[in-house]
Amino acid sequence: MVIPVLIALVLILGVVVSYVYLIAPRLNPANRAEEYLSQNRIEDAIEEYRKLLDNDPLNPVVNYRLGNLYFRKNEVDQGVIHYEQVLNSGKFSHEVDRYDVMRKLGRAYVSREQLDRAFQAFFEISRAFPADEEALYHIAFISLGQEMFEFSLKYFEKLLKASKSRSFEVLFGAGITSFMNQKLLESIEYFRESASLNSSSEIANISAAFALNKKRDFSNASSYARKVADGSGDINAALIGKRLLGIILFQWNRAAEAMSIYEELLNDAVKAGISEDIEMYLYDIGFIAIAAEKTEMAYEYWNQLYQRNRSYKKIQILTTLLRKEMEADGRLKKDSGAGAFVAYSEEWIRETFPEDFIWDICGLKSAEKIDLRGIIGRGKQAEQKTSGQSRQADVVMPGDDVIERLYELDTENFRIIAGRVVQKLGYTVDDILPTYKESDGVDFLARSSDGKNTALVWVRRWKGLSIGEIPLRNFAQAINDIKAKEGYFITSGILTPTAESSLQRLKNVKVIYPEQFGNLLQGLL
Repeated sequence: MVIPVLIALVLILGVVVSYVYLIAPRLNPANRAEEYLSQNRIEDAIEEYRKLLDNDPLNPVVNYRLGNLYFRKNEVDQGVIHYEQVLNSGKFSHEVDRYDVMRKLGRAYVSREQLDRAFQAFFEISRAFPADEEALYHIAFISLGQEMFEFSLKYFEKLLKASKSRSFEVLFGAGITSFMNQKLLESIEYFRESASLNSSSEIANISAAFALNKKRDFSNASSYARKVADGSGDINAALIGKRLLGIILFQWNRAAEAMSIYEELLNDAVKAGISEDIEMYLYDIGFIAIAAEKTEMAYEYWNQLYQRNRSYKKIQILTTLLRKEMEADGRLKKDSGAGAFVAYSEEWIRETFPEDFIWDICGLKSAEKIDLRGIIGRGKQAEQKTSGQSRQADVVMPGDDVIERLYELDTENFRIIAGRVVQKLGYTVDDILPTYKESDGVDFLARSSDGKNTALVWVRRWKGLSIGEIPLRNFAQAINDIKAKEGYFITSGILTPTAESSLQRLKNVKVIYPEQFGNLLQGLL
């Protein structure tokens, strides 16, 4: 009797062992997925991993592996879903690294043109790894596209210090950012270095010429402009180069050479029958002819333009003035000379190539406006919370100095400056509403520039205070009470974590954080 029992036990044990060590592993989806991957059967591996998520949707390892597989298949949207689930789980390990996931998400967001999410991902990476070149690169260019020139320049400078090589793209971006920050000498060096790396780049050569001309280095400016004027295969770039070269030569007191260039441009426009260009060059060439002491020729060109289009810019004033200043022999009077047209010439140059010209044509301006300052502010608040700091004074952000000056204003001047901040947001103040404590706050009813939307704007200069949930809820209620479409809560104080959480549910409330407030105040104080 004992022997049969032992035999049965042995058989049962064999079955169990076989199941545990041979059959069960084969039935385990994770093992099956690994087996499929060894055979390059990616679709089958994905199906097995998805089975594991049925019971544990936030499993970080499984989601991470699925994200990798979808990226491997170039199915970015599906991969993003799983990487985002990894972050939602908040669980990381030697295999699932938080910043590796964020980096992959950041790249995906860039490819999908979700710039706000890309910026947030790379900004968080840069806080953990300040010298990370990829993070610095994306932060610099995304913030540049949003016209945050001062902030962007800091990251371009960090990137150039961290990078082992100086690429054309980064150098040119640093040049544009420096130029827009009024750092002319730095911009010239960056433009010249970028042009040396890519001598055929029209935008680099035009930018170098533009910046050098502003510095009144006409010799070098003309060299860069001539490269584009004579060597570009792009007709539009060549026209810009020729027109800029003509302006440079005009300012360099080489009007005869400038005249030759503009006569060629005019002749080409006449041959092509492009009316707008003909009128533009007729207007241009009149100023150059005066500088070349060819008064009759100037009058002839401007009179042609006047006959074609009497409302063109200031042609009526110019032809009348020139006719009065001319003597019978066709020369300008000695006592007035061409000096009567100096102011008009300067205005003409500014209109032809305004300060923002290279920024407008460089292709780095983003078509989509996003709230980067809000992302920066929230990130720094999170950093403050993590580090255990509790005082607002410990958080130092760009614009702090100008906010300090805001605190020093009397009530009336504070109200005036607050109204100008509203205008910078693109709104017109319709009414100033009663405020509980006018020394620290002012409320506006404002209208959008197109007149379609109304907004309630609260401006608060609360010093040393954090903004809790109650003020935000009161603000949301006030927006509803006056039937405004949206509201802007502009504050010099930081938000508490509870207030940040409630903000997600207050869809009609937009917070302008201290850093953004400081940037809006630039130039006003």
